[in-house]
Amino acid sequence: MDADSLTTAPREEDSGGTGGVTLPRLSLLENLRWVWRQLTSMRVALILLFLLSLAAIPGSLLPQRSANTDPTLVTDWITKHKTLGPLLDHLQFFTVYKSAWFSAIYLLLFISLIGCILPRTAQHLKVLRKPPPAAPRNLARMPAHFRWNDTTGTSIEDKLSAAEAELKKKRFRVVRGTDADGGGWVSGEKGYLREAGNLIFHLSLVGILAGFAVKGYFGYQGKVVITEGDGFTNITMNYDDHTFGGGVDPDKLPPFELTLDKFTATYEPNHDAPDYGQARSFTADVHYNSSPSSPEKKATLKENSPLTVDGVSVYLSSHGYSPIITVRDKTGKVIVDHQPVEFFDSGAMGLGSGIYKVKNGYIDKYGSPQQLGLSGIFIPDYPGEMVPGMGAVSLFPTASNPALVLSAYSGDLGPNPGVYTMNVNNAQRVKLPNAQDPTNPSVILTLEKGKNTVQLPDGTGSIEFDGVKQWAQFDLNHDPSKMLVFVSAIGIIVGLLGSLGIRRRRVFVRVRPVVLDEVQSQEQGRGQNTVRVEVAGLARAEDARLRDEVRGVGRGLRPPKAGVQK
Repeated sequence: MDADSLTTAPREEDSGGTGGVTLPRLSLLENLRWVWRQLTSMRVALILLFLLSLAAIPGSLLPQRSANTDPTLVTDWITKHKTLGPLLDHLQFFTVYKSAWFSAIYLLLFISLIGCILPRTAQHLKVLRKPPPAAPRNLARMPAHFRWNDTTGTSIEDKLSAAEAELKKKRFRVVRGTDADGGGWVSGEKGYLREAGNLIFHLSLVGILAGFAVKGYFGYQGKVVITEGDGFTNITMNYDDHTFGGGVDPDKLPPFELTLDKFTATYEPNHDAPDYGQARSFTADVHYNSSPSSPEKKATLKENSPLTVDGVSVYLSSHGYSPIITVRDKTGKVIVDHQPVEFFDSGAMGLGSGIYKVKNGYIDKYGSPQQLGLSGIFIPDYPGEMVPGMGAVSLFPTASNPALVLSAYSGDLGPNPGVYTMNVNNAQRVKLPNAQDPTNPSVILTLEKGKNTVQLPDGTGSIEFDGVKQWAQFDLNHDPSKMLVFVSAIGIIVGLLGSLGIRRRRVFVRVRPVVLDEVQSQEQGRGQNTVRVEVAGLARAEDARLRDEVRGVGRGLRPPKAGVQK
């Protein structure tokens, strides 16, 4: 016999494709079914959940382009990292939660969870309609088992009825049957809600994922800065910054109006306190109407206490000061009349910096129209003089003694200088008179009469510091998924409590007749009507309280002094 014929190893396929084992080719439908089964497996769902968590890490480490963050942070990061920055920008690392790769993982996880849940839900519904199984014939194999002989003369039917009542009292679903030898059994099962809790948990997880998708597509966020006395109409062009989902029509925003009447801030006044000057409370008094024809309403906004108008939540998020300035030309004609200019925080104790651009109306000494740019630092509580080596210093955040450190530029500030930035590369620094530092031609204006006005050189005009108002920043958020996410979050908690706290248990009771001989019957002083009672339990998972459950059922069935055998 040839030695090759004795081997049990599979034969290698020869070059001609004959003599070997050829695996059958799967059709396109079979390949798709295999892919679907892999995608909807619990193992793949866990892998996708891990990948989603991993993919979210760059979103917390890198600045993101969104309405909730400063847009200049991304630009500055890319500028600072000239090699890595453009590459990460190309790979959408600065818009992680809207990137193609994050959306792909998100969508696959969504499909995987639905594919896992639907078959399990259908299977669980079938289980709910099925009665408990019949009691096994050999209960001694169960992990929890007790038996005893009942010599009280109670009939088998009465014993089974008592067992049925005892299990129902403990909220078991019960079925009852008889055996050919004259005995009978009762089977009880409970804990069906354990699987229901598991399904609720996973359905709620899908609900949260769906809520995030709904928010990203149908929701929008925006920021708006309003000075006291000014108002805001909810149209796109009035936002200082905004992020709209793909399903939002910018022309169909809720047409409400909001006016800031007064802003109030309180600070820690105790000089000896370690948090001296720190904010204590912010309050914005506003009035609004949900549409031009609706009645006006008043409201008070505080931190973490938003106003809701037509499904849009309005949050009070920040505040600052708006110095009021007036600009006149060389003839004394007002170019800018009592204009509040928002200054944003740039230091401690309420210090703020800001700019203002006069695009039209200013004429230089040669009679040529020029743009006039004003740049300044606002000091809420001016100590009376500049501190050497420290520059502008404020004694307290409230505007008890406001001052304005002002610089001016004349020339081309660019075709579109922007709102809060100014390009001075093609402009000339204006040497303001009475500047305290010749190398830094800035002037300090206060509200004191005679010290609140500065004349521009060569008689080209003047700038007046007329007063100060406060501004507040409001964050607007329209999130149509809030109720879905809220209900899903509750569902996750309920589902976890159900799946972890409920135990799936089965308890069986068997009652069989026991025929005693005459000697045993006389010794016990009883008749021939003796029965053997067995109680056993089985759990779907590890259950430390199963023996107590079974013992409790047995305790309700056996007589007070019956001997119990394990």
